[in-house]
Parts: sequence; structure tokens; C-alpha cells
Amino acid sequence: MSGLMGKVIELKAHQRPAARPRPTLRELVDRVHELSKDSDNFGFLHPHLQERMRLRSKSMRDVLETLRKGEGVKGPDLDQFGDYRIKLRRCVCGKRIQVVVAVRQNDFTVVTVI
Repeated sequence: MSGLMGKVIELKAHQRPAARPRPTLRELVDRVHELSKDSDNFGFLHPHLQERMRLRSKSMRDVLETLRKGEGVKGPDLDQFGDYRIKLRRCVCGKRIQVVVAVRQNDFTVVTVI
């Protein structure tokens, strides 16, 4: 067994990063508006969203228009995944569209359409 023992390295205690201040609804809405200009920054392929779009007769155009120009009406609420959820609303082609979005630092996911 000699020669198989390695050097013992003392580990430093783990320190949590400083908590970021909670973003405002306006800041998150602005982030969604900016990120929604490029479809690489968001996802909307969740089965729940697809089902709700069919059930509520909402189109992808309705959702995209709401993401790009909608007003924030609820949130931010921190979810169990560490994302901030907000609700955006917009009238598109005479229909009131609302979407719930999980916002992260550099992207977001559309959770559902109402």
C-alpha cells in the first residue's frame, strides 16, 4: 500500500455568493421584451403550454406579440427552481392574451397562456 497515498489538501469552507437584490416587475418585463427579440433566448415547447394554446385557441403569434409588447400585470414571484415568474398581458387582434413567464438572467421560458 505504500506509494498509493496522496497528499491531503485542506478544503476551505463553502461561502454562498452574496444575494442579488430582487428585480422589480418593470425590470423583468424589460428583460423579456429585450430577450424576445431573438428566439434563441427563450423556449415555449413545454407540453403544458402547447395544450393550453390549443384549449384556449391562442396562436404562437398571440404569444410572441404578448412577449414582445405586453405589459407586466403580476409578479415577480420566486419559484421553486430559482426563476422569477411574471405575468404579461396584451390585446392581440381583439383577443386578451396573458402569458406566464419564468425569467432567468439570460433567458426565459413561457410557462402557460391564459
